[in-house]
Order: sequence, then structure tokens, then C-alpha cells
Amino acid sequence: MTLGAFFSRASTQWPDATAMQDLTSGQRLTFAEVGKALAGFGAFLVNRSIPQGARIGILADASIPYLIADYGAMANGYVRVPLDPSLSPLELKSQIADAGIALLLYGSTAAIQAQDLTNAPCLPLPNSWDETAPPLPLPTGDDLASLNYTGGTTGQPKAVMHTQGSLSAVVTNISLARPTSPQDVLLNVRPLWPIASVSVLAHLCSGGTIVLGGRFNPATFLSTLERTAATFSSLVPTQISRLIHHESETPSAPKALPHFRSLDVGAAALSSEILDKATSLLGPRLSILYGMTEAPWSFYLPAPVLAALRQTERSAGAVGFALETVKGRLTDPDTLSGAGEVEISGPHLMAGYWKRPDLTAATLQNGWLRTGDLGELDPQELLRIVGRRKEIIRTGGMSVQPSEVAETLLDHTAVQDAHVFGLPDPEWGERICAVVVLHSGQSVSAEQLVEYCKTVLSRHKVPKQIQFVSHLPRSHYGKVQQGKLLEILKTDVKPQKS
Repeated sequence: MTLGAFFSRASTQWPDATAMQDLTSGQRLTFAEVGKALAGFGAFLVNRSIPQGARIGILADASIPYLIADYGAMANGYVRVPLDPSLSPLELKSQIADAGIALLLYGSTAAIQAQDLTNAPCLPLPNSWDETAPPLPLPTGDDLASLNYTGGTTGQPKAVMHTQGSLSAVVTNISLARPTSPQDVLLNVRPLWPIASVSVLAHLCSGGTIVLGGRFNPATFLSTLERTAATFSSLVPTQISRLIHHESETPSAPKALPHFRSLDVGAAALSSEILDKATSLLGPRLSILYGMTEAPWSFYLPAPVLAALRQTERSAGAVGFALETVKGRLTDPDTLSGAGEVEISGPHLMAGYWKRPDLTAATLQNGWLRTGDLGELDPQELLRIVGRRKEIIRTGGMSVQPSEVAETLLDHTAVQDAHVFGLPDPEWGERICAVVVLHSGQSVSAEQLVEYCKTVLSRHKVPKQIQFVSHLPRSHYGKVQQGKLLEILKTDVKPQKS
């Protein structure tokens, strides 16, 4: 199936229902109007002599024009290339050059920035879609639909290739995982790159209404859920942490949220403490999804199941069950922990990495995607993520999972955030290093934290170096950006060693 077929079906089934609403601009489109806008966007590209199959860069914040360009490109047989506006000019130039875009569309806040990024034509995102042109040939399921850059590297960029067929399979997975009824409201406060717009698309394809709530604001998120009668929403770990912090500092009256059913979150980057606090704030409405840009929406743990696991204290690391079209397995088990690398198979997998055949061959093997995550499967086929294979620290001939050490540090009452990694060591091979952020007003020494770890961890897992910083640089998805962290450490105080 192709993405255009999903759009056609939705505009036929629910022509007069509201499909998209933007709280910032006040703009609103029905499903019939969305269908016309997508055709008009195709004409917009044809009338500018952009050949079908060309890559269309999109550099903008979330808005209805963004979604029309994103979906319109794919529905008409072009390749959308969503770009992260928060990246540096050097990072954006690297990705844009790698993609070889034929056109860069930009939002109002990126107007000045866009002109210096490429020699390709640069145009503002169109806000009306009334152009006409001869209809384009329909794409096939094997046609490339999207390039999704997974990092802002200034080295060789890495773009995930998705086809019409693989993204259609993602839409199907989401519909199976989180059934949506017509006119259910999904409140979106996330950037739409690199893959979030596909989650939004799945909601539309079931007749649901998308409400674009602008940039996430922890002070207004709960009241916006209430005001829009939202059924679903999604936050990344960084946003959840900010929401919890705001509510603890400036508590508001509890919101009943009678319509709200599920907050989807990728929980691998959530500590147990944050998960506990989020559940206390929102009730048993947190649902866990597991996937990645290479294999979106692969496993899912619905809110009622997560709530039941929490009652029996079995929720640690749980990310759900494989969706109907997905297969999961564990390979190459670790000799100490028994955990294996999570591999995924299914029609939703990427086609490979753009212009990176060696990396594709190393990651996709015989229809299975190597995730790099270490996991455990229980007898009921519930997947738990316990760490990253490539992040394992080999110290003194022993294997140490950084997440276990970080969780121990986070259990200390003075510690707000922690990151653990290995550095080369002539004696140990690698030494365990920890970088710690303390709660405001708290004080603890590196030696005291080391002694605390010794009461919980085996001796070979205890950090040999601890350093304190004011914050950990994290990506939008909550992952610590270790390159930036090391730069911070270069200018920080001398490490405190145990």
C-alpha cells in the first residue's frame, strides 16, 4: 500500500470532519480540504519543474503547512527530507548536501538561515495549495518516500531510507497498537522530524483529529490536554522530566482529563524515578513504545498492561510486546547477564542507509535489523531493554552495563541526573566514569558517592572516576550527547577520582 491511498481513503470517509487544527495560527482543515491541499502541493512542485522522485528538504517548526508539505511530497511520489532546525548551520549543510535536495522549503523562523545552507532553490512553505497541474503517476510501494537523518554529525551523515511500503506498514503498526476512533484528538507538542509526523499520520488515517499545540510548554501542557479534550498525546523523556519538575515547583490543581487515555513515551531513556513521578502525575495513562527511526513502532506496552506490571513491581525496563506484523528475537547473549542483542524483522523496516552500503550491510542482515540494544524476553514474550551492546564497559576482564551504575547513582537522594561511560585505562582496559548532576541545594563528594555505590554494586562496577556538572547535554529524545559532554568536561573542574 502507498501513503497516497491512506489519504484518499480518509478524505472519502470523513470529508467534513476536522483533520488538522493549529492552536498557534488558528488554522483548521477538514479531511476533504487536506485531500485538496495534498494535490495542490503536488502541483506546486510540478509547476516549478521539480521531477517526481526528487528530494524535498523541509526546515520548519510544526505547523499545518509543514504537514501538507511533508505528506504532500510523499503522496505525490517525492522524497521528504525533514531537517532539525536546532542543528548548527554546519550540521544542516552536511545533511542537505548529502541528500542532494532539489528544493528547500523553510518556515518563517528559518528564512534567513535557509538561504545560506544550499545552492538549491529555497522557498517559504506554501500556505495555500490552490495550484493545478496534470496528475502525477502514482508511486509504488517500493519507491523511496523519506530520508530521515538520525543525528547532527558533521562527519558523514546517516540517513535512514523509508519506502512508501515501509511507512505504510508503520501506519498499520500504530493503528494496531493504539486503536483510534474518528474524531479522537491527538495533541502534538513535539517536533515533527524525523519520524513523528508518521505517528501523526496514523492518527489521521483512522479519522482522528490532530491538534498542533506549538512548542512544548510544561506550564500549559496539562491545561491544553484538558481544553482540547485530547485522547492521546506523546512526549519524549526530556519533556516529561520538565513537566514533572514544573509541577513539583509550581503545583496546579489536578486535571480530571476525562477524555485522555494514553501518553505514549519511548521509555528506554526514562529512569524508574521519572516513570514513577509521571504515573503519579497522570495516573495509569502512560504507554510505552519501542522502536527507532530504522524500525518505528515495533513493540508496544499499553497503559493498562504497564499499570498492572507496576503493581507487581515488574515494570523495570519493560517496553512491550511485538506488534502483529513484527518479529523480535535475541541473539549473541552476553556471557554474564544472559541478555541478547534485540533484532527486529517486519515490513516496517528501513530500506537501508542512504549512500552507506557498508553500514546497511552491517545493520540489516537477512531481513533482520540489529538494534544494538540488549534485551531480555520473558516467557510471555515481553521485551525488556537492559542496555546498549556498544556501550558495555569492559573493565578488568568484566562486563559492566552503564545503565546499572547510573540507576544506582540516581537512587542517591542528592543525585538528580547521571551518565556513566568507559574511558581507556592502561591497567583496567577501561575505567568506569560517572558524570553527576546534583539536586539544587544538595552537596555530596565523589568519595561519598563511591562508598554509596559499594553498598549496592559489585566492586568491579563501582565508578573509578566521578565528576560533577551543572547539566547533562541531552538530545530531544533524552539521550546524553557524549561528544558535547566531553567538551563540557574539558573546561570543567579536575575530575575527582576514587
